Amino acid sequence: MTAASTALITRKLSTQHTHEDRFRALDRALARRYVFHILREQNTALERRVRQGSLVYKPRLELCDDPSSSRITATLELPGMKSEEVRVHLDKNDTLLISGERSPRVPSDQGSDVTFLAKEIKYGRFERVLHVPKGTMMSTISAAMNDGLLVVSWPRVSPGASPPSRDSAISQS
Repeated sequence: MTAASTALITRKLSTQHTHEDRFRALDRALARRYVFHILREQNTALERRVRQGSLVYKPRLELCDDPSSSRITATLELPGMKSEEVRVHLDKNDTLLISGERSPRVPSDQGSDVTFLAKEIKYGRFERVLHVPKGTMMSTISAAMNDGLLVVSWPRVSPGASPPSRDSAISQS
């Protein structure tokens, strides 16, 4: 095939496309570029929040509300955390706040010029707010940390009870 025939075929194919096809292609190209722009902005904003320390993440949670049980139990994943690094606060308006901060544990023999090939562990502040189901007793709460799991439980109580606000001590199991 010669260069002249290739140019002729290319010209014929380009003239067979309608204006609508060209606008669709342009629309797809602009939409793709816009999406990439938005994703880049989000990543930049996320990186900035991580550097500033204003990013608060939520630990994973299981909330067990078994009607046949006398207790409601929340289990949170907090691997590597110690009980003294976690705060459990009960508010008078049926809100349970679990918070703390995970700091990176860097071995003392590592210098400041260490680069990480993968960095998937979340560090920084964490917070989890639970709206406790109505009919639970908030004045008696138990919290225990074991193997990176924080288990918080409280007994049920008749609706209408208004217990005071307090902090709970976490026991080490």
